Amino acid sequence: MLLRNKIKTFLLLGGDIAIFYSSLILAIFIRRGYPFPVSVLREAFLPFTFVLLGWLILFTISHLYELRFAQNNRSFGETVLKLFLGSTVLTIAIFYLLTPTFTPKTILLIFLILFWSIFALWHTLFNYLIRRSRFNVLLVSRAEEKGGLEDFLEKNKQLGYNLAASLSSLEGDVRESIKKEDISLVVVDKAILDDFLSLFPDISQKVKIVDFLDFYAQIMQKIPLAQLSNVWFLGISSLERNAYEQLKRMSDVIGGIILFIISLPLWPVISLLIKLNSSGPIIYKSIRVGKKGKDFIIYKFRTMVKDANEVGPAWTVAHDPRITKVGKLLRWTHLDEVPQVINVLKGDVSFVGPRPEEKKLVEIFQKEIPFYQYRFHIKPGVIGWAQINYPHGSSVQDAREKLKYDFYYLANRNLFFDLLIALKAWRIPFEISTH
Repeated sequence: MLLRNKIKTFLLLGGDIAIFYSSLILAIFIRRGYPFPVSVLREAFLPFTFVLLGWLILFTISHLYELRFAQNNRSFGETVLKLFLGSTVLTIAIFYLLTPTFTPKTILLIFLILFWSIFALWHTLFNYLIRRSRFNVLLVSRAEEKGGLEDFLEKNKQLGYNLAASLSSLEGDVRESIKKEDISLVVVDKAILDDFLSLFPDISQKVKIVDFLDFYAQIMQKIPLAQLSNVWFLGISSLERNAYEQLKRMSDVIGGIILFIISLPLWPVISLLIKLNSSGPIIYKSIRVGKKGKDFIIYKFRTMVKDANEVGPAWTVAHDPRITKVGKLLRWTHLDEVPQVINVLKGDVSFVGPRPEEKKLVEIFQKEIPFYQYRFHIKPGVIGWAQINYPHGSSVQDAREKLKYDFYYLANRNLFFDLLIALKAWRIPFEISTH
């Protein structure tokens, strides 16, 4: 069933690519007529392919290929409108800046009209059809996250699952529910899975049975903490990712050098603005906890008044008066994070990974949140999966929610996932840091 959803995603992606090139061919035909000018298509193919690659990146980071966002609602309409405006600007820039000798104004105009008209209709139809094809699901669980999963499935029918029945234990009439509701998938807590198979040995031949933790992670893209055990982390630790770690470190070094060189002109400008706006050091240093629980110093441009931690809470709160005027600008543009490139080059952090927390907060979290110590199994990062999916938090409960996403990343990390997180980073409302 997970494969079926991947097929839907690839179908949507393939449809967009087909619409793109079909619109290009049709635009050339409308503009030049019969016989079809193959030479024009040949000349247009490469620059338009660059346009397509740029558009696909925009589409991807805008959640267009994630089924949980595939709904015909106001948000979808706003996304399409923003993509239309953004992609049009990108296309004009590509043609007039990168390919000044080939600027097909009329063809480009016709192409944009054709593509976006067909594109909107195609996605609207796709979003409608996938809501009509669903598997009936029986949920047998006592997990505290059960209610959240039920609500999510009800609101996101496009994922392909219809919650037909929900039981808290095996005491209910499981067999009757499966028969009556035409169940295709049974989701069961791992703690009672053996009992379930013993009581209903023949059911596994008729329907698919999956563990609640695995299904929850697949749907919600985070890990339910209440369902975890130390054994689960042993399985994650045993996975061999040596090649991945080496390639990731190589990309961090190369990317860090490039980013450091590009950002060099900004350092004196930002430093001067900070000094003119408030007294205190230009660079803020904080003790963070990294891989294997080792402490390191993280570097950022200072955005708060001098000795801010002595006059306020460790967490940054909304409209925090300790943030300077220049600090607000740096946080909004995320430029306060630029000095972390030094941490990347030193190997303290990676570009992608769980965000490193201050040592004093880690001491609180380890006491209050189960399994928190496993967060240090991997190197922290400048940007993480939790920051992509959860807003800035200022409580233990927020840290608990973010940990669910951190563990999902821990279990599923790979280079493609890292790239996806990096691409989506621009969507984050620039979070307020704890300094």
